[in-house]
Amino acid sequence: MSKKVYNILLITGIVTSEHDPKVNPMLRVMLESTGRFKVKISEEFTGATAETLQKYDAVLVDYDGKESIEAPYVGWGINAERVLYDYAAKGGGVIMYHSSIIKGNPALPEEFVKLIGYDFDFNNGGRKSPKLELTVKFTDNHEITRGLLPVWSTGSDDFFVNMKPASNSHVAVLATVKDAVEDYDFSRMQKHRIDEFNDVDFSKLPGINEDVPVAWINTYGKGRVFSVFIGHGPDTLRRHPFVAMMCRGAEWVCGGEVTLEPPNIDGNNRTRSWPYYWDTTVQQYAWITQF
Repeated sequence: MSKKVYNILLITGIVTSEHDPKVNPMLRVMLESTGRFKVKISEEFTGATAETLQKYDAVLVDYDGKESIEAPYVGWGINAERVLYDYAAKGGGVIMYHSSIIKGNPALPEEFVKLIGYDFDFNNGGRKSPKLELTVKFTDNHEITRGLLPVWSTGSDDFFVNMKPASNSHVAVLATVKDAVEDYDFSRMQKHRIDEFNDVDFSKLPGINEDVPVAWINTYGKGRVFSVFIGHGPDTLRRHPFVAMMCRGAEWVCGGEVTLEPPNIDGNNRTRSWPYYWDTTVQQYAWITQF
């Protein structure tokens, strides 16, 4: 008996210029490679209504609202934002991706924080670690990550720390990265972040030397929410554990259970190409993508 194919709407449109434009197409291919999802990409959510989301089992949000770090935030407008919250409250699934989790202004902050389960705000203590090479640890307390490689690494990613839990949230943490004091090195910091750390004793930073959530789940009304704070670019998206977490997390958001096995790259499957759920070798993948 074939399993249900879930429909996902990937909402994007405005992301900062430092983000690789391949991310959204890669997310689409990654999810569809399992045979369990059909993904549509929307570049514009302003003006959305309940009917816009009616046929989708989940939405995947990859939206910064800023063309650059310095640019002012541009939201969807209060009506479209309310459409998303109402959709989730009535049982629609939500996947919040990477910098979409950073609270925008003037988005509806109280509902945004409730939806995600954590409050990350650069104006309220949130900070970006200069660390780029991340060692990620999966927890074993949920079916999304249970049985996956417990520790893995990735590079050239973003690491945001010092989030505050939302009141009355139902968060379960899936993955963590340690915010270590030795990672705070001015020579590795982005220029627009250095001023935040002038005359700062790194050893006294709030939450320093603690394991910080980088993936978690939450509930919002009747809806299931899956948030992934890493995933800045292709380096992380190509990691086998990340593919497994994203696809299994999407299945849980859509249907409330996880039936997808991790992609098999053991033994003779070790030459499978990304996104690993396909039975395609790296040589075959290179051949069809060379043009």
